Amino acid sequence: MKQTLISDAQLTRLQVLWTQYVRREMIKNSRDERLRWASEQIKRAISSFKELTLSEASDLINLLQAEIGIKESSPAVRPRRFRSRIKDRDQAHAAGTEGRRGSRGKFTIAEADDLAMLDAMLAEMDWTRERLDAFLVSPSSPLRGRKQLRTVGDINRVLWALKRIAARQAREAVQK
Repeated sequence: MKQTLISDAQLTRLQVLWTQYVRREMIKNSRDERLRWASEQIKRAISSFKELTLSEASDLINLLQAEIGIKESSPAVRPRRFRSRIKDRDQAHAAGTEGRRGSRGKFTIAEADDLAMLDAMLAEMDWTRERLDAFLVSPSSPLRGRKQLRTVGDINRVLWALKRIAARQAREAVQK
């Protein structure tokens, strides 16, 4: 039975973790040392990290992460987005188009699910309802000073504005 070899992502992760481990332990960072260490851990001789199987690479990554003090992680698991999939076609279309400039054809009254998306965005941004209300009556409000969220279009406008604010805050945090 043929074993699947290490993935490119695993190879990169393993090399980065090895470099961090070497710096932390203050040992010589040589190719021979790295391969000797890996061979000892998997109990077979290797001449390159590319000879590792997926499971061996995963074990080595977890071992290095434990040594460095990083929690075990799985790159395949992505955090859930705050927005859930809308199953009804008309609702999905309304959620995507209502509130845009130039789309004035149909208005859909906001429901609990629509408000839940807004609440999830507020929680993601660590905003309180009071902070949202202050934003909605401010001059930069997408609702032009109105606090009531009546339609899906209203909620979309607020969500789009909050996404821009969150993106700007993230860019500013990276620049600091």
